[in-house]
Amino acid sequence: MPAVPIIDLESDAAPASVDDALGDIGFMTIVGHGVSPKVIDDAWQAAVDFFALPDEVKRRWIDPAGPYGYSPFAAEALARSRGADTPADLKESFNLGPFRLDADELARLDLGEARIVWPDRPEGFREAWAAYFRAMEDLGERLLRVMAAALGLEEDHFLGGFDRHSCALRALHYPPLDRAPEPGQLRAGAHSDYGSLTILRPGEGKGGLEVQARDSEWVAVPVVDDAFVVNIGDVMERWTNDRWRSTVHRVAVPPDEVAAVEERYSIAFFQNPSPDAVIEVVPTAETPRYEPVLFADWLRRKVEAANR
Repeated sequence: MPAVPIIDLESDAAPASVDDALGDIGFMTIVGHGVSPKVIDDAWQAAVDFFALPDEVKRRWIDPAGPYGYSPFAAEALARSRGADTPADLKESFNLGPFRLDADELARLDLGEARIVWPDRPEGFREAWAAYFRAMEDLGERLLRVMAAALGLEEDHFLGGFDRHSCALRALHYPPLDRAPEPGQLRAGAHSDYGSLTILRPGEGKGGLEVQARDSEWVAVPVVDDAFVVNIGDVMERWTNDRWRSTVHRVAVPPDEVAAVEERYSIAFFQNPSPDAVIEVVPTAETPRYEPVLFADWLRRKVEAANR
């Protein structure tokens, strides 16, 4: 059995398989997801075409007041969220936030003056990404139903916490490198995700996603045709009373001769609850370890801790 198991969502065994995977390594590769190949391909091509734009054009969509829009190459270091002093990550990204939240709701998340940023190039970007975002919302809801069943709960147990969700979509581009990385520098530094779950569409190439197993060894996650890689984040670990694991992961840098010529892409959908969702340990847990907390308050504490 692979370290990151492949699970068919259409199988009757899906809930039990999900429980095993998330309790062991916190990651799974899913097939039978039902997302239209055209929706995936259109969003993917839109991202590739966006990153191919000249740097000065992409920088038009930097929003210094909030987390959405364009983030230039080497603009963040994810490992610093865990207190590690590492060089900046070798990537650029474009980030899109939830469509339905108004300014007051976004403010509850302490995201600065967050606003939705839409580039007007390449042609068709907005339509392709809106369709993909909606497809990920639907897939996320389907996963939440399977996850609830895996915990012995009613399938709609988690859904009320996502009525006014704060989900986000991020495309990542890891371009060829014109120099060797600095010591400790990665395409994406070791981190765990803050939200409930992440749905990743990975691209081909060397130097991909790696997951830290229980023995602290780093395990490469293979790219499976027509599949998504799914992992839970810190808030779902808390929600399940630590039954499931929010696992540290990273994106490695390939050998120098490959890194000099290879580029890699991926698209990640971060499923986050509504700002006012109450994160309360599931009723099937025997002895709750955590008090109920609003997602916005919990997220604020996580962000403050990461930036001390």
